[in-house]
Amino acid sequence: MNRDPYAIALNSALTEIKRAYPDIKNSFIFTKSGTIITGDQETDETTMNNILESFENLKEKAKAIGNLKGFRITGKNGKLTLSNIKDMYLLLATSKNADKSHIYSITHVIIPTILKTLETFAPTHLQVTPPKKLVVDTLNRFFAGDSVQIDTEVLRDLTKNSDPRARVKAALTGEQNTQESINQVHIETFGGNVAVCKVKEISDQKLKGKNMIRIPEKLCKSLEINKGDLVKVKPAL
Repeated sequence: MNRDPYAIALNSALTEIKRAYPDIKNSFIFTKSGTIITGDQETDETTMNNILESFENLKEKAKAIGNLKGFRITGKNGKLTLSNIKDMYLLLATSKNADKSHIYSITHVIIPTILKTLETFAPTHLQVTPPKKLVVDTLNRFFAGDSVQIDTEVLRDLTKNSDPRARVKAALTGEQNTQESINQVHIETFGGNVAVCKVKEISDQKLKGKNMIRIPEKLCKSLEINKGDLVKVKPAL
């Protein structure tokens, strides 16, 4: 099981939830790809893997009618409740007479709030690509449009770990952040002026690989910068 601090935090949360709600027998969280993130301290991995295998079979059957968002099964000995929370699934095994309002609170309030809190802390606890310092080149009016242009390699570096939620998911699951591109960048001058702009790859082959950002003249005036100045660039969230 993942031992990342975020997984440990979720493990502790599930354990405390189980203590607060005695009707909950087992609980664990896993990704859509089938990776187990964590479970409460009394739920062993064999149990989780067995339930996960059954879920995978059910998910395959559900493809014919659309994506599986959740379900609730009532058996002789209890209930199974599956809930889709963002990019993950929470499964609760409860007693047959478990309070529905408690289950709703856990799946719609408590766990989503914990995940949101983890996302808030993600930028300080996970490695984040720092802003890039790029040299300004101006785009004249004829070619300007409304987008800035940045070199392909720089865009690739900016793309890495740009989404806080993707960073949290990567930390929890050990899966690689697979975000492929960014559509906008945040530009900040050393004078404190900022702007958010659409971004494209540099079209002029002669300017590629020179650590430059091409900015329309109108925007340069707004930011109070000139050709040759340095600006700080990062993905716009």
